[in-house]
Amino acid sequence: MRSRALLGLALAATLGITVPAVATTGSPKADCRATVAGLDLETASIADLQHALATHRTTSVALVKSYLARIKAYDGPTNSIRDLSPTALAWAARLDEERKGGAVRGPLHGVPILLKDNIGTGDQPTTAGSIALAGMRPYQDATLVAKLRAAGAIVLGKTNLSEFANWVSLTMPNGYSSLGGQVKEAYGLGDPSGSSSGSGVAGSMAFAAGTFGSETSGSILSPSSVNGLVGVKPTRGLVSRTGIIPLAEGFDTAGPMARSVPDAAALLTVVAGSDPADPASYDANLHRTDYSKAIRGASLKGVRLGYSENDRSGLSAPKLKVYDAALADLKRLGAVLVPTAALDNTGLVGLGELGLIPNDFKASLDHYLATEAPTPRSGVKSLVDIMLFNQQHPDKVKYGQNLIIASAAQPGSREAASAAALALRTTQGANIDQALQADKLDAILAPGAALANVGASAGYPTVIVPSGLVSGTSPQGLSFMGTAWSEAKLLRYAAAYEAGSHRRVPPTVVNPSIIKHC
Repeated sequence: MRSRALLGLALAATLGITVPAVATTGSPKADCRATVAGLDLETASIADLQHALATHRTTSVALVKSYLARIKAYDGPTNSIRDLSPTALAWAARLDEERKGGAVRGPLHGVPILLKDNIGTGDQPTTAGSIALAGMRPYQDATLVAKLRAAGAIVLGKTNLSEFANWVSLTMPNGYSSLGGQVKEAYGLGDPSGSSSGSGVAGSMAFAAGTFGSETSGSILSPSSVNGLVGVKPTRGLVSRTGIIPLAEGFDTAGPMARSVPDAAALLTVVAGSDPADPASYDANLHRTDYSKAIRGASLKGVRLGYSENDRSGLSAPKLKVYDAALADLKRLGAVLVPTAALDNTGLVGLGELGLIPNDFKASLDHYLATEAPTPRSGVKSLVDIMLFNQQHPDKVKYGQNLIIASAAQPGSREAASAAALALRTTQGANIDQALQADKLDAILAPGAALANVGASAGYPTVIVPSGLVSGTSPQGLSFMGTAWSEAKLLRYAAAYEAGSHRRVPPTVVNPSIIKHC
């Protein structure tokens, strides 16, 4: 695979993942912790939860307790949860009282969500999975979190991740961190993929109504694909990065990971928008919209979707079967499928992003440590300090830290990092726009996260949606990539495909052993 042959983060952008088969013979074991007030937490939408809360069928306190019970019962084998919020139940009670008084903050009022543990919260640690940052509590919530709370969401806790967004060692497996240990996906207890691995697994297991991840190159899209979720990798700047522990400021973004397109749209609507503290988001208010309204009446009729034969030829037979079925579904739903070779030679340009990460990582992380949080108990104040601290704990940093060492050796120039990233985003964005214009395409399709590096290098958006199970055991997604600020269009296409195919299968159906605690 190109991932391990090049640099560690590219591993998060491929679909070359082997998941052990899980026997599914016999009657599936009942998921005894799935139902709350008649709602199946694996399939209930955020709108369903809101209706149940509004009609007093349940309360936010009851929802929080139900999700906590699922986590306690089921997360042992998957290890997706890093830390649970000590204030979640108190927030739930407060929001229940507000609702009783006739005050509803918004479409997420009283709905529990989980955050990747590089997204800052002022009431619990934010660590990026690093033992060097253990216990570090930011001065305040990340802008994304502040928007969620203002809309009434309950932060249930933090999910484990690949340490420092998968930028520690070329040999470190997806989902490992020195602080959190190893995450495993729930379908076969294998590779959870990407750095937002815990968010992917927790979302798939309905440990919350939805989750959030972050992406530099594939780290929302790849775990969404492997864990059977809808993932939105937004245009760089649509969602503020303020308060998120960075990997590469020139490419970083954050976005929702959910079990349906409507849920992803609802979450994105709340967090999108400009933030004076994040210059990349300057124009976001000009482009954001109500994505829930945007997907109403979604249709694929007449929509021109490009695809590359190269993507098909690179798939194994079982993965190709799932992808071809997705293409057939799209055609049946009225889409016009257009073979295009316009992006066949841009993959290597996309990989150019990886060479820019070391300097950007050092510059961005050092700035974060100096401005966003007090010095953690380890005493580290810079990336170099973290490298030296890790050398004292080889039992935890057990795969080495060659990516950290390479980054620590860089000058850490924010100006140079910004200029280099802008140049690459401009080149790659032009490549994507040219491909769209050449064949008058509305979006570009890909199996799984195959085009993650391409879109990430441009800072362009992609929406991924479940498209079926490979060999009946492991999920694979279908990606819709578009030009800058085209999230509403991409979500419409994904919503129409989802409504016309219904390909998501919960992990508890594929792997009933995961609910053995019932």
